[in-house]
Amino acid sequence: MFLGVVMIDQGHMSQGLRAIKEGYESYIKNERRFGLPYTEYLLGKIYFQISEGTGSVRLSTLFKNIGFLLKNVPFATRMAEFHFNRAIEAAKEIGVKGALGQAYLSLGVLQKKKGVKDKASECISNAIQVFEQCGAEIYLKQAKEALESLG
Repeated sequence: MFLGVVMIDQGHMSQGLRAIKEGYESYIKNERRFGLPYTEYLLGKIYFQISEGTGSVRLSTLFKNIGFLLKNVPFATRMAEFHFNRAIEAAKEIGVKGALGQAYLSLGVLQKKKGVKDKASECISNAIQVFEQCGAEIYLKQAKEALESLG
């Protein structure tokens, strides 16, 4: 899975995403459920970044990945939302608070960008509650700032 992240960072988007998905399948096959919420969260973050066009990308990287981008950009927001929701479900199922809070926060930020303030507020409030429970002060601060930015 981490190799996939490195591959994406080096501009090999299709191969990197494939490696992450293979890692996910390995977690399922070997019944290592602990990795599932984090992998879903990671996939959500990748698709969210694709949807926003964030990160510094060289022109050569764009050309090298034109097929991947044409295939994924139109659906990236929907895929990010899908993976964040799956991360939430998996984290609830096995009780992984860190991944749960991060997925709620990211889903809330995504909903804010989509203009769905009620859903954004609900998700970010859930993230705040989780971060308070597990004492994740840095993430708690981020979540409170995100909630305040909703107005």
